[in-house]
This record gives sequence, C-alpha cells and structure tokens, in this order.
Amino acid sequence: MIAAFLFSTISVAFLGVWGMQARGLEKSRHSLVATMLAEQMVEEAMAEGYELVKVTEEEEAEPKVIEMGTESRSPTGEWVEIKAKYTTSRSVKLVGDLDDDKLKLVTVKVTWEDSTKTGEVVLVTYLAGTF
Repeated sequence: MIAAFLFSTISVAFLGVWGMQARGLEKSRHSLVATMLAEQMVEEAMAEGYELVKVTEEEEAEPKVIEMGTESRSPTGEWVEIKAKYTTSRSVKLVGDLDDDKLKLVTVKVTWEDSTKTGEVVLVTYLAGTF
C-alpha cells in the first residue's frame, strides 16, 4: 500500500515536470528560430556591404511575415499542430558625421507569436565604410 502511494505521488510529480519541460522546449524552439532568422538578415546586410545597404528608419522598415507549423505531443499523447507567425524587419540608419564617421547601424528585429505567447529577438550591428 505504501509503495503504491509513493509510486502514484512520484508519477504525478513527473507529469507536472513533463508539462513544464514541454512548454520550455516550445519557447526555446521559437527563440532559436527567431535568432536564426535575425542572424540570416544581419549576414545579408553584411554581404551587401556599407555602400549598398539602403538607409531606412525603423518606422519605414518593411516587415516580412513567415508562418511555420510544428507538431508536438500533448499530455494525452496526441500530436498537436502548433502554428507560429514570425515577423521580421530591418532598419538601417547613419551614425555620426557623414564625412568623418562612415558607420551605419543595422537593427534586425524578429517577433513571434503562437496561440499562447509572443516573443522578440533584436540583433544590432554596425557596418563601416571605407575612409
């Protein structure tokens, strides 16, 4: 009787931990995808170079929406599709004096939302021109 009580108590505790682990994994997945999208956009700006990257303000940055779906097991063991929407934008502005400092500040922002939560990743880098 004591063994059955201990087994059931431990089983219930593990089920609670499993649910938290699944939610943490889903949040981590969104963060990883958003970070990879942001890194790709920063690398594209770096590949374009200082001269070819167009100066924009954050309000002018054209957002791009990417929808993705993943599947995850629910606590009952059924597969559930989780759809997420990622919105990406890039803004570029001049920093300093145009004659002395040839720098452009590139800010990439990726936000995501699914049925339960939202999040955001922001990456910032500088592009230097030739003097």
